[in-house]
Amino acid sequence: MHSIAHILVPEQTSVALNDCRLPVPVYAQAPTGTKDDLAIHRLRPHPLLTTLDLDDGEHVVAFVPSLSQVAVLNQAALALIQRLPLAEAAEAAEVYGALVRLVEMGLLVTTDNPALPCPAEPTTLVAWLHLTNACNLRCTYCYIEKNHEAMSLATAYQAIEASIAAARRYGYRELALKYAGGEPLLAFDTLVATHQYAQEQCAAAGLGLAATVLTNGTGLTAPRVARLRELGLDVTVSLDGAATSNDQQRPMCNGTGSTAAIMAGLERARAGGIHPTVALTITSTSLAGVPALVQWLLERDLPFTLSFARDHTCGRSHRDLLADEATLIEGMRTIYATVAANPPSWSLLGALLDRTDLSHAHGQACAAGSHYLVIDHHGRIAACQMAQHMPVADIYHEDPLGAIRHDERLPLGRHVDTKEGCRTCVWRYWCGGGCPLATLRATGRTDIQSPDCNIYKALYPDLLRLEGLRLLHQC
Repeated sequence: MHSIAHILVPEQTSVALNDCRLPVPVYAQAPTGTKDDLAIHRLRPHPLLTTLDLDDGEHVVAFVPSLSQVAVLNQAALALIQRLPLAEAAEAAEVYGALVRLVEMGLLVTTDNPALPCPAEPTTLVAWLHLTNACNLRCTYCYIEKNHEAMSLATAYQAIEASIAAARRYGYRELALKYAGGEPLLAFDTLVATHQYAQEQCAAAGLGLAATVLTNGTGLTAPRVARLRELGLDVTVSLDGAATSNDQQRPMCNGTGSTAAIMAGLERARAGGIHPTVALTITSTSLAGVPALVQWLLERDLPFTLSFARDHTCGRSHRDLLADEATLIEGMRTIYATVAANPPSWSLLGALLDRTDLSHAHGQACAAGSHYLVIDHHGRIAACQMAQHMPVADIYHEDPLGAIRHDERLPLGRHVDTKEGCRTCVWRYWCGGGCPLATLRATGRTDIQSPDCNIYKALYPDLLRLEGLRLLHQC
């Protein structure tokens, strides 16, 4: 047993802003103080502190579900926690640094009944700009009706102005833009001009700006990569599995496979200095081919996210793409085993289990319904990109975000504490209740737990152990 308490925590990393994910809040600098400030004599483990064994008992992964940071502790650190409260002042002085860190992470408290913290409200407004309906792929789960309609530059500029006005009205500090479609690289000139305008207008308004292009990757030519890098744009590429399954799920419009073209685009992005995130959509078709793709991505140190397919009204295959619970859990564990064999440098907590994010507490699974504007090519504004057929406002509306928040037809912004089946669940601030639109389409309600709830609960321990092993691998 090591005599010195050793504590490992993931570095704070941002989750790729693909789909409707919430931006991860930026936490304040860890507090400092004196030994008296810390009240060492009253410190004790959080009542919900949980540990999972790693590497034959040498280390454990420790966490308070929903409420704390995730940490790896050696046996000395675990023994320190188990000895609390400390009676000897001399011992307290010796381990003061470790105690401070454990308090900062939320693993130690000074009362048997700690109050539940209120998850921080996001400080970033997210705006999805649907630049075009055109696409050179015909993905089986896509909800967009393909045609050549596209957003005009005048509409794009007004969309930026409407987004900035909403951000200022509600006190956000940053605007995060997602350029999407269709295939947004088919509207490349509009994309470039719009982002340049966004940079100018956000700077004038005193707002921070982040932006991501959501692309299928086939159009990532060397000149476009250079331009995207010059503009400071992040890139997320959709790719769903090894060639056979991806080609079946994401064929080109002429019916041929897309995998080779997408992978070539990814390689051009890397060569051009862009480190794209790869978004994988898990379906019954793609599941078996995901481990091979994950291995390919890990070998290139390309970050990726795993999301479950959603049922929707415009898809060509609908529910037959949705894997059943047992199959999905087994398939995800196979993917996790692939990751365990070659752990990446980046945290897994917000990337490898659909809309869940175990890196911080949050009251909603996504930004939809509260912190999100989806603006289509006509300038109409909806709460979610999968609900563009249900706009509630447009870019000329005085308060489009307010209209979304008060829309009773599609109440997507419910807090997890208000949801039946969620409000007493210890995991609720890590899943946020799951995708509200998926819940609505499965149950007819948004005030109830996600249809994926059992999958999340089954896989949380696997993901937490995987993150713990990754942290040990980085030592």
